[in-house]
Amino acid sequence: MRIIGGEFRGRKLFSPPNEEIRPTTDRMRETIFNILSHSTRGFQNANVLDVFAGTGALGLESLSRGAHHATFFDKNAKSLQLVKKNIALLKLEDKTTLKSVTAPLFPPTKMTYDFIFIDPPYNLNVYSESMSKLENMGYIAQDCVIIIECLTSITIEINNKYSLINKKTFGNSCVFIYKY
Repeated sequence: MRIIGGEFRGRKLFSPPNEEIRPTTDRMRETIFNILSHSTRGFQNANVLDVFAGTGALGLESLSRGAHHATFFDKNAKSLQLVKKNIALLKLEDKTTLKSVTAPLFPPTKMTYDFIFIDPPYNLNVYSESMSKLENMGYIAQDCVIIIECLTSITIEINNKYSLINKKTFGNSCVFIYKY
């Protein structure tokens, strides 16, 4: 695993020791960030929320590309330790917040986010509920972009406040990119 672009391009990240944590592949991350760089305002000064952070690669990639701050949520202790190690590796402690959170039970927030990544373990179908809770709790900024990675067999029910920007399929996985 490595950072694909930006300030930390090419830097290797700590990877999970086994398959308990499923990080987004470099290829898939590269495709996601190419789409985002061509269809959104970009990451400059953005606040990013990486829900189900795993290794933290999505939030860290965002910081590498100019995001102002990244918040990482995960409930798995091994994931939280891995994210913490990757944050320290890139010396980004001052631009990050790491919280133990069981989605979709999100804590209150004072910060709104410009980009939100939702990438739970594939056996958890909490996409629609997570989006609804994030909206109701005030996490979603105007023009927020929400990136969801899931199995192709999953149906995501969303309200009409979201428009689909793009959808990409990678084998049995797919990525939906919505704008609020």
